[in-house]
Amino acid sequence: MRSAFLMVLTACGVLAEDSMMHRMQSCSTHCSQQVATIQEVQCRGRSHSPFDFCKEPATELNRTTVQGITVSTVMKCEQEQRCSPHLRVTAVVQLTKQLRGLALCLFSAGMLETCRAVTFPRRDLQRLTGQQVLVHDDCFDVRPGLDVHVTLKTIPSYCNLTWSHDLRVPGCNNVDLRENVPECISGTIEFVVDWEQQELSVMVSGILEDWDYHLRLCLKGFICRGTSKHILIKKEEPLKNATLRYTRALPCLCIEGWPSMPDARRTQVCPFRNNTGELWKGVTFDAEQEVLSWEPECPVEAVVSLCQSAGELDCHDLANSSQVVSSKKVVFSKVDPHPKLCVKFSTAAGSWVKCPFGRQNAAWDLTFSSVAQHQRVTVNSYIDTEVVWHLCRNSEPMECDQVASVAVEKFKPVDINLTMEVCRPGVCIQVRRTDVNFSVQVLHCDFQCSDSYPDEEKTGNGAPWLLLILCCLCLLTLASLLAFSALKIFKKLN
Repeated sequence: MRSAFLMVLTACGVLAEDSMMHRMQSCSTHCSQQVATIQEVQCRGRSHSPFDFCKEPATELNRTTVQGITVSTVMKCEQEQRCSPHLRVTAVVQLTKQLRGLALCLFSAGMLETCRAVTFPRRDLQRLTGQQVLVHDDCFDVRPGLDVHVTLKTIPSYCNLTWSHDLRVPGCNNVDLRENVPECISGTIEFVVDWEQQELSVMVSGILEDWDYHLRLCLKGFICRGTSKHILIKKEEPLKNATLRYTRALPCLCIEGWPSMPDARRTQVCPFRNNTGELWKGVTFDAEQEVLSWEPECPVEAVVSLCQSAGELDCHDLANSSQVVSSKKVVFSKVDPHPKLCVKFSTAAGSWVKCPFGRQNAAWDLTFSSVAQHQRVTVNSYIDTEVVWHLCRNSEPMECDQVASVAVEKFKPVDINLTMEVCRPGVCIQVRRTDVNFSVQVLHCDFQCSDSYPDEEKTGNGAPWLLLILCCLCLLTLASLLAFSALKIFKKLN
């Protein structure tokens, strides 16, 4: 009866990522008979075609014919820093008249399947029939970090008698490979920061012998984009040191190094990775288009919003202004460049607020004055705009009414006349622009009225008497000066 037979094996010999691997000077294929003492059995390893046709198995062949299969990673080393990882496959085979050996095949993405055959001399098969023989082969050369599919078949190939296993070869993050396999040796980078001179003193160790070494600064994202020219450290130089200058201490600014060999692995160290506050300095504003924008120089997960400053520690978010950003540019259209309008950056690590507009950037402002029995608010604007104002009572929540809209032309101040009612305690004026998408609300309370309310009549009657007293004082002073001058002239004449 034909039955599909697939055994999922445990790679007993696969080492932990940071363990030392077994060393060998050369790969080999050998076999031994497991009797009272281990006796070497002659066998031969050679290349084998992956394309062969199978036939129906004989009745005496079953799943116990091949057992004890293990796959592990070992290291072939010619000398220091000249190692390469290999796969070691072992299996226990019970030989029969119809079984002459095993075929070991290796397949990985992007590579053709390769196979090796381990066979026994015909003269020994009769003597070994029925005996268990340990087969050992470690001549599969593999690359670090490779995902491989190992298949074991009988020779000749019997249909449905196949054993397979998937395995990942340890990558260059394995300490043993990183120090001994050329394509994994990228060097160890150490640095000292000179904040005043904006320089990085770089020291490199553990690099690949007989090769020059490259250093540069780059911005790390999906790839590391270079920001400076490469510095080449010659292999003959006893000290592998260099100095790199930087302009901004960005968290994604990294020192990258690699040997000059083809397809060399690169290593990166990021001296300022915790300096996330540097990211929030790139806010720009187009005054003509009234567009505020920010583009992160480093990939970052953040929520960007506009807010109105309410003191040193508080900033109230503006409605519908939040944008989630990872690496794309953030744009806010039609923004009022008011000093109290700020940008808030929120990440998992906290929030940062940047206020890009100073008084010199303000498109409009307010001035206040008191005339007779009226308070006057003057709107001065450097652009054509429109504002709306409210008379409010300073309560929780604030209550506002008397809404009025005022159109203001460029460099033509507009007055808003208010009654003396605004001089009462708790009365405020709230003003904001309405011709933009994002604007702040300017609030002015506690007016300092020159004509105190409600005693304006009393204040008005006192003014003439004060004027009369001042005039009398001036006349007396003038008369005294004339008399003194006349007296001096009289003395000279006498």
